[in-house]
Amino acid sequence: MDSNIGKKLDGRYELLELIGVGGMADIYKARDIVEDRIVAVKILKTEFAGSDEFLRRFRNESKAIALLSHPNIVKIYDVGFTDKVQFIVMEYVDGITLTDYIEQQGVLKWRDAVHFTIQILKALQHAHDRGIVHRDIKSSNVMLLSDGTIKVMDFGIARFNRENNKTMSEKTIGSVHYISPEQARGDITDERSDIYSVGVALYEMLTGRKPFDGDTPVSIALMHMQSTPKKPSEINSTIAEGLEQIVMRAMQKDPAQRYQTAGEMIKDLEEFRKNPGIVFDYKYNSTDGTTKYFDRPIPAADQERRRRQQPQEDPDDEEDDDYDDDDEDEYEERRSPLIPILFAVGTAFVIATVFLVLLIVFKNLDVSASDIESVVNPSGGSTISVSDDNEFLMPNLVGMSWEDANQKYSKYMKLKAEQEWSSVTKDQIFDQEYAEGRKVKTGVEVTVKVSKGIRQVEIQDLENLSLSIAETKLEKDGFVVRKTYEESDDVAKDTVIRSEPSAHEMADQGSTVVLVVSLGPKDTQVNVPKFVSLPLSVAIQRADEYHLKYQVEYKGSEEYDADVVMEQSIEPNSRVDRDTEILFTVSTGKPDEKTKNIKFTLPKKATGEFVFNYYVDGVLDENAKVQMDIGLASNKTMNYSVVGKPGETKNVTVKVTSVETGKTGTYVDIVVTFPEDDGKVTAEEEFNSGVFSELLIADDTDEPIFETSEQTPDTVDTNEPEPAHTTTHTTSNTEPVEPDPGISVN
Repeated sequence: MDSNIGKKLDGRYELLELIGVGGMADIYKARDIVEDRIVAVKILKTEFAGSDEFLRRFRNESKAIALLSHPNIVKIYDVGFTDKVQFIVMEYVDGITLTDYIEQQGVLKWRDAVHFTIQILKALQHAHDRGIVHRDIKSSNVMLLSDGTIKVMDFGIARFNRENNKTMSEKTIGSVHYISPEQARGDITDERSDIYSVGVALYEMLTGRKPFDGDTPVSIALMHMQSTPKKPSEINSTIAEGLEQIVMRAMQKDPAQRYQTAGEMIKDLEEFRKNPGIVFDYKYNSTDGTTKYFDRPIPAADQERRRRQQPQEDPDDEEDDDYDDDDEDEYEERRSPLIPILFAVGTAFVIATVFLVLLIVFKNLDVSASDIESVVNPSGGSTISVSDDNEFLMPNLVGMSWEDANQKYSKYMKLKAEQEWSSVTKDQIFDQEYAEGRKVKTGVEVTVKVSKGIRQVEIQDLENLSLSIAETKLEKDGFVVRKTYEESDDVAKDTVIRSEPSAHEMADQGSTVVLVVSLGPKDTQVNVPKFVSLPLSVAIQRADEYHLKYQVEYKGSEEYDADVVMEQSIEPNSRVDRDTEILFTVSTGKPDEKTKNIKFTLPKKATGEFVFNYYVDGVLDENAKVQMDIGLASNKTMNYSVVGKPGETKNVTVKVTSVETGKTGTYVDIVVTFPEDDGKVTAEEEFNSGVFSELLIADDTDEPIFETSEQTPDTVDTNEPEPAHTTTHTTSNTEPVEPDPGISVN
C-alpha cells in the first residue's frame, strides 16, 4: 500500500489512489475537499527532490501549463513547492492513454487517427502561439476520453522559446521513439520538433507500429537522424496516398521541409478528411513552395506543363529559400522538348489499343457500342449509359454507403439491403448480387449486403474468477485476451482483479480485452499509518485497508471532538505483521467525570428512627433517601457516591428528619474536591453529633415541623449499594449521647 494514500496536501487535497508512475513523478487521484471535486495530483519523487535539474523541470511544467488554457490540454488548478513535497494539482482526466488505445485496436481507422491528430495539433498550436514547445509528444502523453476528446499532458521538458534563443548545449531529452533528429543531436528545437513527433504518433496510429525500433535507445536515435522509415502503405495497404504524404512530410529529417506550423498540418488533414482521394504536391516536390491539392496523381506531362507555366522567381528570393533548386532547374532546362510529345503519343496509342480489344470482346458478347462507350469513357457522377433495350452494365457498389448507392442509382435499379455483422464500416455495402460489368435491365432488383458494423458483445463480470476460466469465457465470446499483472492485497494470486473494458460494458467482437491479474500481496507486513485525529469511522476503514485488526476504548477529552481517535497503541510508520491488533483511544468530546464514594459513621449510642436526605450543592438527591432506626441497626456506616469533573468542588449536606417528631436538622456538611490531575480526591467535613438527640425532643406545638426543598434534584447513577437498614417506629425519648463519627473518601 502506498504510504501517501490518505495524506492531505496543504490540508486540502486528500490522496485517494496511485493512478500513474512517471520517470520523475507519481500521479495520484485525489479529492479537493474545498471545491468538492476529483483532481489529479502530480508529486515529484522523493529521490529527485534534492536535484536542481529535476526541480527545474518540475517547476517548468507548472509554469508552462499555467500559461495555457485549451480544451485539448489538461488544466492546472494549483501548485505547491515546499522543502518536503513538490506537487501540481491538475484536471482529472477519466480516460486511457493513446498508447493503450492503440494496443487495444492494433491499427486505428484513418478517420479516428485524423480526428485525434487534429486535436493534438490544436493543443500544440495553442502552446506554440505562447512560445512553448512541448518536446515530449508521444502517444503515452496523450489521454483519450470516452467521447473521443484528446487531452495533451506532461509538459515536464517543455521549452520557452522566448527564454532559449541560443544554441542548446544540454543533453538529449525526449522519448527516443518519437524524438526529432535535431533533438537526438542536441541541436536547437522549435515548433517543428513537435510536428515531427506528431508525425511519428500518426504513423503509429495508422500502422500499429513505430517507424523506428531497435535494441538500444542510441540505435533508435541514430535511425531518426539517418534512416528513412518504411512507408506506411507498405505496412497497411489501405492507407490512402494523400494521408501517407502528410505523415511523411511531418517526418522529414530537415525541419525546413516539414510543416512549419501546426496550423499548416491541420489544414492538410482537414482537406484530406473532406476528400480522401486527394494527393499533395509539397514544397519539396513543387516549385512555388506552397501545398497544392489534386484529386489524382499528377502525370509527368502535366507536371512539365505546370512547371513551364510558373512565372520565373526572383533570383534574390531563391537565396532565402530553405533548399537549393538550381540543379533541378538546370536539369529541367536541358530536357528534350520531344519527351512530353512522345509521352502523349504513347498514351494515345495505349488508349486506342484498349478500346479495340474491348470492341472485339464485347462484339462476341452481343454488347452495343453505347455499352462499350460507357466502359471506356464513363460520364461520371450517377449517370449510367442505358442501351436501346433498356439495359446497362452493373456498376460496382461495394465500398459505397447504403445511402450514397440509393441516391446515385435508384432510378436504374431497386436496391434491397441484407444487413449483416461485419468488420466493414457500418452502413457500407460489402457484397452485391450481380457482379460489376454484368448486363442487367433497368428497374432490376439487386440485393446487396450492408454492414451492421462489428458485433457488440457485453463484457461478462470476470472479477475474482481464476485466470483460466476468465480467458475461456472471453475467447468464447469472440474476444482477444491480453493479460497484465499487478500486486494486490485483497485478491488471491492468479485471480482476475478487473477487466478493461469493465464488466457489462459493450465492446466490438474481435477486439482486445485486458485482464488485470493478481500477483498476490507484495509482502506480509504493513506500514502502520497515522490514525490520530481521524474520525473513528475513517480510522476503521483505514485499518481494514491496511489489514489491521482493531479495538476501541473511549476516554474523556476537551481537546478532541467526540468520536475522534486521540491515541493509537502502535506508533505510525511501524512495520507490523498483517492482522496485528491496534487499540484506538477515542474521545467522548467532554472531560471524564469521576465518581467517589463517601463513607461516614453514626454515633454509636444514637437511637431513634430517622430519614436521611442527601443534598449536593443544595439539590436534593431523591434516589439516595434512606430511612432507618439507628438504634437497632447493626451497621452504622453510611455510603454516598459523589460525581464530579476535574477541578470541581461539590458540597454534600446530610440532613436527618425524626420520624417521631418530624423535626429536621443537619448531621454533616462535607466539601469534596476533585483535582485537575489524577491526584486523590479530598474531603472536609463538619459534624453535628448531637442532632439526633435534639430532634427527638418534641416542641410545645402539636404540628410537626418538616424542612423541604423545591429544587429539582439531579439524578446521579451510583454503583455503590445502599447500606442495609431496618425501619422501626419508636416513641421513646433518648438522652443526648456523645458522637463517635468518622468519614472516609474512596
